[in-house]
Amino acid sequence: MFLNFGKKDGYEMGHGLMVGGDKVERLKIVFSSNTSFSLYNFRLGLMRRLKNLGYEVIAIAPKDEYTDELLKEGFKYFEVKNLSRKGKNPFNDLKLLWEYIRLFKKIKPDLVINYTIKPNIYGGLAGKILGIPYINVVTGLGYVFVRGGALAKLVKFLYWLSFRGSNFVVFQNTEDRKELKGVIPENKVAEILGSGVNTEYFSPSQCKETEKDRFIFLFVGRFLRDKGILELVSAGKLLYQKRKDFEIWLLGGLDKGNPESISNDELEKIEKLPFIQVLPFARDVRLFLCNCDCMVLPSYREGLPKSLLEAMAMGKTVITTDAPGCREVCLNGVNGFLVKPKDIESLYRAMLEMLELSQEERLKMGKEGKRLVEERFSEEIVIEKYLSLIKKIL
Repeated sequence: MFLNFGKKDGYEMGHGLMVGGDKVERLKIVFSSNTSFSLYNFRLGLMRRLKNLGYEVIAIAPKDEYTDELLKEGFKYFEVKNLSRKGKNPFNDLKLLWEYIRLFKKIKPDLVINYTIKPNIYGGLAGKILGIPYINVVTGLGYVFVRGGALAKLVKFLYWLSFRGSNFVVFQNTEDRKELKGVIPENKVAEILGSGVNTEYFSPSQCKETEKDRFIFLFVGRFLRDKGILELVSAGKLLYQKRKDFEIWLLGGLDKGNPESISNDELEKIEKLPFIQVLPFARDVRLFLCNCDCMVLPSYREGLPKSLLEAMAMGKTVITTDAPGCREVCLNGVNGFLVKPKDIESLYRAMLEMLELSQEERLKMGKEGKRLVEERFSEEIVIEKYLSLIKKIL
């Protein structure tokens, strides 16, 4: 049974405060994800807004190099120790469920917002058991649904168990919503396009014009097979047979906690290619965006790819796949090119076509991408939609 919204234990609720007599207590909103990195890089704008509105914002995630950044922002933080992103041991997952239950009992949140698969499932189930309101956000169905089979069916069942108790289930694209049709009651479904882009922070005004003798294709993200990184390298090999005036910059790194990560050996071979530059992950990617000519993400499936949206906000053209999440941000021939997923030849042709466009044609496409971000994907639009959902609960 869920809490009675609007009033709680005799206290009037509004603007993040519960007021009764002389007592003033801030409402607590928990953000739960599988990494501190994802909370800081994708949810920070919403978390800051809620904090400024007077809510007590609490982060729950495994500890990583971004945990301290969350603490510097003034958010409370609780570590999750039993979350293994690639683990499939049911006993470990039961330990994770029990850990969420213990954390929620300790924190006593008024609302939990879950992101990524295991927090969605086990954080959601913990909320359901304890009667705590919660929102599940499907940030993408990932390699599990790309592969299909028994594991995808199991995950869909676990989603069903968790989502039945959600106040709302948020999808970032229509096709993920269709994939899970029947799992969630329609009156609980909401569609919010991604996590939003700060269009002042990601702006062409950040860039200075520089002369360069090579065309730069940029990939930003974890080096995962389902991000299409191996197809990108193979397409680059074909392109290098025809043209030598380009480079592919791979900005990111291995993700050893993810079963789709390429290996150290594969990365070492890639680094030796004459047209490849492997660059370590950067917290501020704007310098790299300024220096690139085209962002490339040949992913098999996404929720809504923020790396593409950030590039578009800075007036860059994009190449991505005609796949869920990716096709939502690229209008073929308008702000970039769509290619077939897992298709090296299709990707090679699109890269060659982009390389052969005039500077004027690319600038025009870049402006269209920027306009698309401002009209549909800005952080302000996304935050307002989340606040609307939260107000319906609190």
